Amino acid sequence: MNPISDLVKRPTFISIVFIMLAGLGIPLIVYQLFTIDPSASLGITIEVIFLLVLFGLLIIDRFLLLNFNRKKLSVVEVIFTAGYLAYYYFTNDRSFSIG
Repeated sequence: MNPISDLVKRPTFISIVFIMLAGLGIPLIVYQLFTIDPSASLGITIEVIFLLVLFGLLIIDRFLLLNFNRKKLSVVEVIFTAGYLAYYYFTNDRSFSIG
C-alpha cells in the first residue's frame, strides 16, 4: 500500500501524534534554522532527534498494524503512553515540569 494513504485510511494513536507534531515541528525547525544564532543549535538538534525518534515509532507502529487490529493497537498504545506518563509523574515528585 501507499504509505501516505495508509496513514490516512488506517490511523492509530502514534500516527496521529506524529502527524500533529511533525506538522508543527518541521516549520518551527526551518524557522529556527534561519533566525537563531548558529552557536545556539543544540535546541534544533534536540528537536530533530525528537522527530527522528517519533518517526522510528511510526515505522514500528506501521509494522505492528500489519499484525494487529487497528482499534486494539490504538488501545495498547494509549495504555502504554498513559502508563509511562503515570510512572514519570509519580517518580518525579508528582510534576510534569522540565525545569
